[in-house]
Amino acid sequence: AMSTASGAPIQQWACAGTGNQTFAIAANAPPPAGGSGGSGSGGAPGTGGSAGGTGGAGGTGGAGGTGGAGGAPVPGAGHVSIAHTGDTFTLLRDGQPYPIKGIDGGFRLDLARSSGANSMRTYDSGGALQTLNNLQSRGMTLLLGISMTQNNTLYSDDTWKNGKRAEVSSLLGQVKDHPALLMWALGNEINLGADTQIAWQFVGELTRMIHAQDPNHPVMTVIAGDNATAMSHVAQWAPEIDVMGVNAYKRSPNVDAAVKSSQFRGPYVVTEFGPTGQWETTNTSWGSPLEQTSADKATSYLQRYQAIASHPDRAFGSYVFLWGQKQEVTPTWYGMFLETQAALGIAAETLPTVDSMAAAWGGTAPQNRAPAVTALTLAGKTADASVTLAAGQAAPAAVTASDPDGDALSFSWEILPDNNATTRPARVGAPVLGTSPTLTITTPAAGNYRLHVYVLDGKGHAGTANIPFRVM
Repeated sequence: AMSTASGAPIQQWACAGTGNQTFAIAANAPPPAGGSGGSGSGGAPGTGGSAGGTGGAGGTGGAGGTGGAGGAPVPGAGHVSIAHTGDTFTLLRDGQPYPIKGIDGGFRLDLARSSGANSMRTYDSGGALQTLNNLQSRGMTLLLGISMTQNNTLYSDDTWKNGKRAEVSSLLGQVKDHPALLMWALGNEINLGADTQIAWQFVGELTRMIHAQDPNHPVMTVIAGDNATAMSHVAQWAPEIDVMGVNAYKRSPNVDAAVKSSQFRGPYVVTEFGPTGQWETTNTSWGSPLEQTSADKATSYLQRYQAIASHPDRAFGSYVFLWGQKQEVTPTWYGMFLETQAALGIAAETLPTVDSMAAAWGGTAPQNRAPAVTALTLAGKTADASVTLAAGQAAPAAVTASDPDGDALSFSWEILPDNNATTRPARVGAPVLGTSPTLTITTPAAGNYRLHVYVLDGKGHAGTANIPFRVM
């Protein structure tokens, strides 16, 4: 049970990682409300694995209307090459430098384009031609993913390998001359399970196949984390690879040093960056990871983008994660948009990370910006205090929030089980919607939970925070 601090009547409603899944994104098609993705080769950023490891990309979710006006169609034939002078590399598209300002996820492409994004990444080749056409009409390009596997045994399976050969051959016939094609990406985080000679040699074989039929688009593979050992394995066993893709979050500023310490001598792209991942953040005393507030994420995204961009000698650019919404650990950890949840009064609002990326990319500044949510306390304690309460205890909560445009703010609150779910868990009790930044909850039965708050400006923008707590 929850009530406002004043005790005034409130309106209430009854409620509602890892793997090797892949997905394809239909460009600018609003995904189902609250959709989620898997992990590994095209799923959610996973639990990471070894130090520095990250997960893959996931599904998008939350319908949210359209963005601003799209850009002019992408010009030219789209021939892509790599200029190399000494230790300096430049990505060229039709002979002109093309620094990548990319998105992972295909939600609201018009808004991405007006914000300054010029490219999108997929993890699966499904619907490739439609996606390329959608991007071309908006003046954007595609890093076309071809899903592989982290299951090392399949790299000895001729049936599976023949299927991949056929997929690549078919794609080459369909899209190799499409002007919106930027590069090919063979696999996502293969090294989380198949960092082996036999796996990388097959990647090399497929790379040779692409090079033989398409000399106009480089080929990359994508690894998890700033892992110089995996990079060296690619260089040793798949020397045909042109570009190294790296997924890194908190450690994205370390990618350049890792590449330069490895045996790989080519350029790289940071193919995922974003918030601090659940595998690399502070935990409560019982092991629940602490999520950044939306204001903290906005700062992190901008700083990490700038750190990547500060190495133009080898870095071709980056793809931000996630231009969409997904459930992993929480409904808000990775998405740059809210989901759609009628009971909470939310409908795919943009979060401050969208504003940060518009500033980073040099796009059109938003006419109205998202609220800044900087802190959340429960029983007078912050999340790093490992809040522990008794069953049935009344505990006050307070969120610190402001709006850069002076908009009136509203607040939606809910309690969710804290179970590291990749599907949205059932809400505990009823949500509370109101205009007060404070709330008193009555704790449920023993277990681990999170109190979430969504701060809305009524103009299509939001900020978020949550706090884990344990009931004994």
